[in-house]
Amino acid sequence: MKLFVTGIGTEVGKTVVSAILVKALQADYWKPVQAGELDYTDSDKIQSWALPSTIHPERYRLKTPASPHYAAEIDKLKIKLSDFQLPKTSNALVVEG
Repeated sequence: MKLFVTGIGTEVGKTVVSAILVKALQADYWKPVQAGELDYTDSDKIQSWALPSTIHPERYRLKTPASPHYAAEIDKLKIKLSDFQLPKTSNALVVEG
C-alpha cells in the first residue's frame, strides 16, 4: 500500500497526518522534497512522533521554506519528475508532499 499525503500550503497538517498514518499502518515514510527547516525536518518529526520502520532519505533538501518549485528556483536547482522514484519497500509507504 502506498499513500500520498498532500495539502495546499505549508503548516496545514501534512506531517501530522503522515505521522498518524505511519504509526497506524506501521509504515515507512518518505518526503521527496524538504524545503526549509533543515535543522528539524519533517522526517525528524515523523521519527520522533511515529517511530516508522524506515525513513527514506529526501531526494532534495532545499534551504527556503516555500513550495518546492519556488525553493528550488531560489537554490538554483531544477527539479524534474524523472528525478524521483518511489523507494523500494515491502512495507506500506506514506509519501508526504
